[in-house]
Amino acid sequence: MIYRYNVRMFGDLFRWFSMNLRYFGKPPWDTGQSPPELIEFIQNHPTGRALDIGCGTGTNCLTLAEAGWHTAGVDIAWKALRKARTRFAERGLAGDFHAGSVVNFNARAGAFDLVLDIGCFHSLSSSAKTVYTGNIVRWLKPNGYFLIYGHRSCPKKPNQTWLTEQDIERFSDAFTLEYRKDSTDRWGRETIWLLFKKPGQ
Repeated sequence: MIYRYNVRMFGDLFRWFSMNLRYFGKPPWDTGQSPPELIEFIQNHPTGRALDIGCGTGTNCLTLAEAGWHTAGVDIAWKALRKARTRFAERGLAGDFHAGSVVNFNARAGAFDLVLDIGCFHSLSSSAKTVYTGNIVRWLKPNGYFLIYGHRSCPKKPNQTWLTEQDIERFSDAFTLEYRKDSTDRWGRETIWLLFKKPGQ
């Protein structure tokens, strides 16, 4: 047990260091543009409170805030969060940004109308995915939405877990699947967009 705990601690530390290091440059996922799937969601749903998991430099939080949403973001990269706060301050917008991971982030139950994840879940370990799913269920309000984008496969890393059909089934145990879009990105990775809705009470 101690060995397994130390391995997990080392993995978490390496991930924290690696992600922060990437933001001293410009990581490929930091495009500065929100995807059309998020824009479409905003156009077709009323405003509320949103949480962006793995928010990076705050691009999607900014898009939501400019559309009238109250936004919060969580990320393990402190350098990215600093830029996100600066971007919001420059535009006179309010946003809450928190350092941490989706596994240890502490938010009150029923706090959000939307939880957004663009590229976080597919990088988690199996045990972290279990915690993640429980957190999403708890954080969303009844009738709240969970919009997630993930990689289904990667030619360069065929043995990595990514986002599987089993993951989708586990989400479907707690939520109603309203939308699914399978595609392939420019690097040849199979990708997927999913929109879930939490049942009302």
